[in-house]
Amino acid sequence: MKTTMSGLGSGWRCLLAGCLLASAAPLLAETAMERLQKDAPSNWSKWGDDDQVGALNYLADESVLTGLKAVSEGRVFTLQIPMTSGSGPVFPGRIATQHFMANDAAAYSAGKAEPLPGGIKYSDDAAFIYLQGTTHVDSLAHAWYGEQVYGGKSDQTTVHGHAHADVAQLGNKGIVGRAVLLDVGRHKNKDAPYRLAPSSCIDLEDLKDTAEAQKVKVNKRDILVIRTGSIARFWEEEPDAKWEAYTEPGLCYSKELVSWVDEMEIPMIASDNLAIEKVSQQIDGETVIIPLHGAFIRDLGVVLSEIWWLDDLAADSAEDGKYDFLLVAAPLKMEGGTGAPVNPVAIK
Repeated sequence: MKTTMSGLGSGWRCLLAGCLLASAAPLLAETAMERLQKDAPSNWSKWGDDDQVGALNYLADESVLTGLKAVSEGRVFTLQIPMTSGSGPVFPGRIATQHFMANDAAAYSAGKAEPLPGGIKYSDDAAFIYLQGTTHVDSLAHAWYGEQVYGGKSDQTTVHGHAHADVAQLGNKGIVGRAVLLDVGRHKNKDAPYRLAPSSCIDLEDLKDTAEAQKVKVNKRDILVIRTGSIARFWEEEPDAKWEAYTEPGLCYSKELVSWVDEMEIPMIASDNLAIEKVSQQIDGETVIIPLHGAFIRDLGVVLSEIWWLDDLAADSAEDGKYDFLLVAAPLKMEGGTGAPVNPVAIK
């Protein structure tokens, strides 16, 4: 698969650049996603016409108690990648976090600031950040096809900030429940550093085979956490393969996978890559970009959370054989936001 912008098609390049299509006529034709999802399951109106948290509704009180039962040792793992000024794995069209000091010791040394009464000095800082430029949670209005976002609301509700299904709704709800780590990278590659090769597809059988090999059962309403091993390549001086957004391994679209996620009532899927899925996929001879975003977010209301750091958790699970845990997470309550940073916490 080509990894350049030219290999992704003019429509995708236009989307990344924020430009307008030259003609509206092609929009009238049925898109690949509309064909793929014509008879696919949908959760629109399942929790009422004004629902804004989708499959997170599955995470009720019982799910919290089930998650607590997965805790046996009390070991804690935080799953956010480091936020480093000017550097970080980001999707094309975004830039890495920019961190600025607004006040520090230099201001006092230069006579630009005075200690507070009593002698206290302080530092202050600010950041420019794409809300999906680090470990983050996608809102349910983040991705769509056609002219409707999750719940059947008009895509015009996204203009100048999301009026429907913004990420603050997910922050208000919170994400707490039993999670299962499916270390597909380690299952399919027995050699350190136990990761999938670039452009690898993960299908439903891979998920089931990994769970069976790990001797862990995926139950209804479990949160899926999928490790590819890919994201660590970004920081390695001599990785086994170059890290690139377009070639990251990930889930690949199939009707069977979409139906299984629906039948299992999966509330959220998280992974250690930029998109959960392979960015560019060939389906029925046609190139489709992030099709599972349409199937999961728009149609099922399944929350996607990306760019997780899973290597430490995975190494611990490989050692003790325990792949389920309590997951606690809540994205920042960015009102109108299409996504927001999160530092998920796994407790084993």
